[in-house]
Amino acid sequence: MRQVIMAMVAALVLSFPMSIEADESTSLHTWKELNHTSDQILQLVKREQFEEAKQLLDYFSVTFLDVDFQQEGITMTALRTVTGSFEGAVEAVTATNMSIDQRIYKVTAFRLAVDALSSEHHPLWLHTEKSVMQSLATMKETAKDGDNQAYQHRFNEFLRHYDMIRPALFINIEPQELQRIDSQITFLERMRSESLDKDKVVSHIEVMEAEWTNLYNRVKEDSADPSLWWVMFTIGGMITMSLSYVGYKKYKAEKQKVRVKE
Repeated sequence: MRQVIMAMVAALVLSFPMSIEADESTSLHTWKELNHTSDQILQLVKREQFEEAKQLLDYFSVTFLDVDFQQEGITMTALRTVTGSFEGAVEAVTATNMSIDQRIYKVTAFRLAVDALSSEHHPLWLHTEKSVMQSLATMKETAKDGDNQAYQHRFNEFLRHYDMIRPALFINIEPQELQRIDSQITFLERMRSESLDKDKVVSHIEVMEAEWTNLYNRVKEDSADPSLWWVMFTIGGMITMSLSYVGYKKYKAEKQKVRVKE
């Protein structure tokens, strides 16, 4: 019995990757291609090869329009978001007077939006956690010091980060959650024209830190691959069955020994 259970576990482990490979569809390959193309565009912009980036953007547009959005279950809101970020990327590679940093920010926003639309698990924008949280922490420190000029500079940096990832957030999170984040930022922007009330600002930034921490943690949990959890639970269950069976056999053997002694 034990050998049979362990053989089932081994067969499951060996067959699982093959089942995933067999389920790959043309649609999946198309999304992988779009995701890869958006990454290539970003790398070209970083190397300031704008003409080559523009050609890849044209290719992306043609490939993207071949997707059956209705069949893929893509909403009009998500489509408008990706289209808007695409237009920003085109502007970044065609503008005659734009800093390289601004170009990279715009194309990165496009890259993250495409990934958010195409990645079923663990979207790329989750990797911005360290930079966003560090930006909030720096804002809080400058506010504590009462240095209004330094605080305004750090706040502008945070806004650039947020503008870069907002299209991806628009695709991946609930509207009410995004609205809550927007309202928190709007509150700080309204206070810019006033003298720096450091206690009020610090308190509000701490609320934002908690909001962003919860956001990143929740999306990490929600984006875990369910097939992986299925394998873990299934294999875990079989191993438990095997151990239970071994334990039961040992218990019966010990009980038999007691009877023999008696």
